[in-house]
Amino acid sequence: MASLKSRYWVLMLKLMGKKRNRATVEAFYQDIAKRRKQDNYQPPKDLAQYFTITETVVDGFPVITLREKSTSVRQHLLYLHGGAYVGEILPQQWEFIAHLAARTHSQVTVPIYPLAPEHDAAITLPFVRKVYRHLDDRVEGMHIHFVGDSAGAGLAVALAQAEVAEFGKCAARRMILVSPWVDVSMENPDIKALDASDPWLTQVGLAEAGRRYAGDWGVKDPRISPTFGKLEGLPKTHILMGTRDILLPDAKLFADKLAAAGVKYSFRQYQDMFHCWVMLDMPETRLAREEMIGLLQS
Repeated sequence: MASLKSRYWVLMLKLMGKKRNRATVEAFYQDIAKRRKQDNYQPPKDLAQYFTITETVVDGFPVITLREKSTSVRQHLLYLHGGAYVGEILPQQWEFIAHLAARTHSQVTVPIYPLAPEHDAAITLPFVRKVYRHLDDRVEGMHIHFVGDSAGAGLAVALAQAEVAEFGKCAARRMILVSPWVDVSMENPDIKALDASDPWLTQVGLAEAGRRYAGDWGVKDPRISPTFGKLEGLPKTHILMGTRDILLPDAKLFADKLAAAGVKYSFRQYQDMFHCWVMLDMPETRLAREEMIGLLQS
């Protein structure tokens, strides 16, 4: 049974009108315009007490690195944030990143990648690849893991696929994907059955976001929707999903495709959890985070 705290968050998401803000194409663009006025990609200031935070620029876009002050670095994480490719990184995501960094003694690199509708994947994916290549050149034999949530998880898979296509392998040790968005077409007929129970996402809003991010490549191009691409050769992949997430049907299909491609993977389904629940304070969040920390320490 879902915890009282998780039920509280479901109610809060509904009261905050998260679904209403993406229920129509018009509402989707109004919400983006509102969010652009509030966008701030910087980590919360209190993190500077515990982390050395540096900012560099790659191709005109920021890249933030967190390194814990009190311990030495044991590995590196490349973290790709969610937001349907149209939303900037949020304080809750920074808190999650900091938690993973501290618990696993990892240095975390966070590309502040170009967003749609101002930009599209033809700009975003090459930028993220360049950030990763710079990181891979500097890690001095340490492991790199890809971690992403929602759209960022889909982007992590697309990045790994691009590396395999060019070099025959991806040097990342593993990928941890939270509520991954791996098919931006949103055409899976099983999505509709979950709409009423999902307190956050809408099929209409995500389809429009996916279309704008895809640009000229199209929503079923594997660089946009990696579930349609070649999966052989991907790193160990771990998927965490909630059962109240309209992305669940596509995540299940993606897991089946990983199995068919011979990729080592795990699929963990959290009952009654909604999209990216790991960003919020509740018992189910602690369980999921401990699972991810265990994977990153293994």
